[in-house]
Amino acid sequence: MKSQQEYIAIGRVRKAHGITGEVKVSIEDRYLEDFLKNERIFIEMKSSRMPYFISSVRGESEMIVKLEEVDDRDAAVALHSKEIFLRKQDLIPDDEREFEPEEEDSLMYRFLNGYSVVDKTSGPAGVITEVVEMPRQEMAFVVHNGKEVLIPLNESLIISIDRENRTLLMDLPEGLLEM
Repeated sequence: MKSQQEYIAIGRVRKAHGITGEVKVSIEDRYLEDFLKNERIFIEMKSSRMPYFISSVRGESEMIVKLEEVDDRDAAVALHSKEIFLRKQDLIPDDEREFEPEEEDSLMYRFLNGYSVVDKTSGPAGVITEVVEMPRQEMAFVVHNGKEVLIPLNESLIISIDRENRTLLMDLPEGLLEM
């Protein structure tokens, strides 16, 4: 009997970069060392996790990754907003880590990565690709009509969070999605 591989979500492909197949990625801080030490990642495609070998990584705050066999912009666009995984066995054991993981995640809304945002007035707004900390509040990167939009994750704008359906119902200011 074949054992089921266990995968851990470590980040997300944000968008294509340039015309040679590179992609911008965001990796959770606690998995950054794991990502950089592996030569292969897995990306969810059509309900299965496909292996991709990493050719190169550059950049610091925004990492730009070149994957083998992703050779043009169209192939890179197909990976847009897809979740990135590593096999559990490919993670560095805690006792061998160079950096101690943070005791507590400072981002209150990080768990919303991958949630669909729905505005109570205009309907579906897009999927949260990343939650980042900005001065005074957390912001969500959402792809809306092919553009990346920043949405403030403020209690006064959040109506409800449906964890089962991974949906965030919000009362967004008029015109925010058209910025």
